[in-house]
Amino acid sequence: MAYQEKMWQDFYERAWAYRAEFMRKCLRGGANSCQAIGELAKMERTHVLSMNDNKDMSWEKLNIEGGNSLSFANVPILQYSSTNGKEIIIPYHANYNFSDFLIDVFDGSGGYDCIVELGCGYGRNLFHIFYNGGARDVPYFGGEFTQSGVEIAQDLAKATPGMDATFFHFNHLEPNVDIIKEHGFKRAFVFTCHTIEQVKAISDDWFGVVASMAKHVRCVHLEPYGFQAKHIGDVSLKHQNFMIQNGWNLNFFDTLKNAVANKQIVLDDTILEIGCSTDPYNPGSIACWHSDIK
Repeated sequence: MAYQEKMWQDFYERAWAYRAEFMRKCLRGGANSCQAIGELAKMERTHVLSMNDNKDMSWEKLNIEGGNSLSFANVPILQYSSTNGKEIIIPYHANYNFSDFLIDVFDGSGGYDCIVELGCGYGRNLFHIFYNGGARDVPYFGGEFTQSGVEIAQDLAKATPGMDATFFHFNHLEPNVDIIKEHGFKRAFVFTCHTIEQVKAISDDWFGVVASMAKHVRCVHLEPYGFQAKHIGDVSLKHQNFMIQNGWNLNFFDTLKNAVANKQIVLDDTILEIGCSTDPYNPGSIACWHSDIK
């Protein structure tokens, strides 16, 4: 049965609302969408968004360990991460550039009529794709659970000249893509990025619903499901314990396999614990699939 802890729904609604107000101040100050997103990214490199017992949100300065910063500025140098089941140390400003990966997959696998992110937050990935070499002649769609996320994404889209973007409510527990299906697209490019992780159990029909949005759907996931498929190192077990403790997703891979077995989708590739996550015990894994409606 599809399920998500109520406390996580509440936390993310409040968190996105707090981030939204931060970016709105940037927009009111004359920033475009790219600049507003950059200001938020800068804040999140040096601060952590936290919620107290009264459910008030605030930015807390990161505690940088001694010796892990520049001598003349409080800028961190290294961070813990993981890849392929192993803990590693990487430069603090290094990360897995998923949006560039998506651009290359989009270009390398044929033409598409639209780009869709499900669980998009404020649309950061969609805006990054648009501004960094992604298609400029197709509509973008972002589905997001929180109302605050949908609203700030719409505001950012208004500050993005030339971008045809639509944002709508999307719930992983009760997936609905009618807003996209009504366009009659032939080929849809879809992705998710560390969003299903927060849903303890997605619905049994999740993949079937998403596969129905166009005649041909290509979907790419970057989700922390690796431990569900195979333990490939010490990090895998730590990751599993982390997900259980937080009440996060435990059924992505089984639901994916069931959709394949039921011939709703065709699984193309899986890449487990590809790494460079800012949380070493929550590594993302890739899953790529496609569907064709005959």
